[in-house]
Amino acid sequence: MTIETSDQSATRASADAPGSKLAGSPADESGLAIPSAQLLGGRSCVTIDHQGVNYVLRATRAGKLILTK
Repeated sequence: MTIETSDQSATRASADAPGSKLAGSPADESGLAIPSAQLLGGRSCVTIDHQGVNYVLRATRAGKLILTK
């Protein structure tokens, strides 16, 4: 369970607004573009919870990304 602060809610609301994007991130027609470095936060892998299912996003030494369930 995740509890958002009002600051997080405001940030999420502004990030979800049509035509919005993160600073320095180009958005395409499908929505928001988030740099992989921002997702990984200096780590080689992170776990992403999507609708109650955990996925692992891993950066390889070759600079590729692998997403596994």
